Amino acid sequence: MVQNSSRELQDLTSVNTFYLGLLEKGLGQSVPVPAELKKIQEAPDGVPEASTVLKNWLALLDLATTPPLVRDALKTLPSFDVAHSLLRYFTGKASVRSGDRDKTDCIITHLFRHPSGTPPAWHRPEIDTSYELISQSALAFEGELYRALGEMPHESMSQEQVRLLREFEFLYQELEEFRHFDQIMDSGIVQRVREMKQSLGKSFYHPDSLANIAAWNDIFGRKFDVLFHDATKQIKTFAEKVQKEGGSILSRVEGDITVQQLSEIETGELLAEDYQSAQDEFRKVSRYQKAVDKRPVRPQAPAGPARPAGESAPQATPTRPAIPAASAEVAAQPLAASVTPPPRPPVPTVSSQPVQAEVLAVPPSQAVHNSVQEGKIHSARQQIREHVRNAKDPQPANVVPVKKTKLVLSPGEVEAFRAEFEGEKSFRANYANVTMTIVAYLSRMIVEADEYNQKAGSAYLWKPHADALTYLLTTLDRVNMEAEQLMAVARARGLSDKATSLSASLDKLKTYAKTVSQTLQSAEQNAGGPQA
Repeated sequence: MVQNSSRELQDLTSVNTFYLGLLEKGLGQSVPVPAELKKIQEAPDGVPEASTVLKNWLALLDLATTPPLVRDALKTLPSFDVAHSLLRYFTGKASVRSGDRDKTDCIITHLFRHPSGTPPAWHRPEIDTSYELISQSALAFEGELYRALGEMPHESMSQEQVRLLREFEFLYQELEEFRHFDQIMDSGIVQRVREMKQSLGKSFYHPDSLANIAAWNDIFGRKFDVLFHDATKQIKTFAEKVQKEGGSILSRVEGDITVQQLSEIETGELLAEDYQSAQDEFRKVSRYQKAVDKRPVRPQAPAGPARPAGESAPQATPTRPAIPAASAEVAAQPLAASVTPPPRPPVPTVSSQPVQAEVLAVPPSQAVHNSVQEGKIHSARQQIREHVRNAKDPQPANVVPVKKTKLVLSPGEVEAFRAEFEGEKSFRANYANVTMTIVAYLSRMIVEADEYNQKAGSAYLWKPHADALTYLLTTLDRVNMEAEQLMAVARARGLSDKATSLSASLDKLKTYAKTVSQTLQSAEQNAGGPQA
C-alpha cells in the first residue's frame, strides 16, 4: 500500500519517537540509533529513501516492544495524533505477525473507547446491550477509521472473510450467557476469536474488520474484567472465612490447592499483562474458583493418619451417566462417566452490596436462550460449510473435525454444503438447506454432549449444556417435519436417490438424539431420586 510520501514520513517519524520513548523509559537510558537514522532525525526531507530506512529501523523496534507497552503508553498521551500515526503505520504494513496484529488491536480499542467529536460520533455500548446498538457503534467508528486512514487504499474482502465477521453476532450471544469467570475460560472463546482474527489475514486491517474487532475487544474486555474480579473476590472471601474459623493457611481445598494459594491471588498485575502471557494464571484462577464452588463449607484438612478401624468411609457421590459419541459415522474416543453436579453455592460477599453476584447469576430469558441456541446452530452450519469448501488434501472435505470427534459426511451432505442456492426459492435450495440443518444439529449435539460429559463434575457448568441439548431435542420435530415433506416431494418427482440420502441423514441424527434423550432422562431420575 502506498501513502502520500510526506504524510508517510511524518507518521514513521512519529512512530519512531513513540517507540524510542517507550524503550528509553524501560531502560532508564537513551537508545543508540544508527548514524543514518540520526541524519533523518535532523533533516528528514534531505535524506533519500528516508522512508525505507525508517521502516527497516521500526521493524527492529517492533520486536523490542510489546502490545501491553503500547496499550499502557497510549493511555498517557494527550491527543490521538500518535495513535492515528500508529494506526496508519500498521495498516500500511499489513503484517500478519501476531505481535503487529496485537498492537493494532490495542490501538483501535483505545480509539474506540474514546469517542471523538462533540457530540460524540459513537457511544461505547454497555456490556449487556443489544447487537443492533453494538453494530451502530461499530459502523460509526468505521467512519472514523476511514477519516483517520485518509486515502490509503484497502484490499477488498472476500465473501468468506465478510461471513467471518458476521460470526461476531453469535459470539456476542455466547458472551451474554457467561455468568462466571470459569465459564469464559472453559469456553475457549479467547482463542477462537484470536484464530478468527488470524484467518482474516491482511484483511484484518480493513476498516470494516478493525471496527468490528474494536467493538468486540471493548465489550469482551469489560465483561472479562467484571467476572475476573467477581471470581477473585469470591476466592479471597472464602480464604478469609476459613482462617477466621480457625482453619490453617496450609489446609487443602482440593487436590494440591491450599488456602494460602487462594489468599495470594494478585488481580491488578494479572489484568495488566497480555492475555497470551498470563493465560496460565487466568486458568489457575478458574481452577481455584471451581474448587471453592465444590467446597462451600470448609477445606480438606492436611493429610493425617489413616481412618480408625470400624469407621465407615464417606458415601460416594452418585454418578451422572455419560452421553456416548454418535455411532457409525462418527469416530471418537469413548467419553468417561462423570459425577452428578451439586447445586452451585451462593457467591460469598464482603461488601455492603451483595446484589451484584445475584444479578450475575440470573439466567437469560427463554427467548434469549432460544435465540442463542439458534445462533449456535447457524454458526455450526457455517463452520462446516467453510470446511467443506476450503478443504484440501490431505484433509478430505467429507471429514469434519467436531471437538474430539470427526464427523463423516455422506456425498449428498457434501454436495449440499458446496451448493450455491442462497436466496433461491426452489426444491433444490430447500433440500440443501434442510440437509445442512440436519448435519448442523448433529454437530451441535456432539459438541454439547462432549461439554456436558466433561463438566458434569462442576458445580454448575454442566447445566447450560444440558439445556442446549434439551433445546435441540425439543426442536427436532420441526426439522423432522420439514425433512419428511421434502422426501415426499422428492419421491413424487422420481428423485428416489435424493429421498434416500435425506432419510439416511435424518436417521443418523435421530439415532444419536435418542441416545442423548435417554441419557438426560436417566441423569434427571438419578439426581431427583432419594438420597442414601
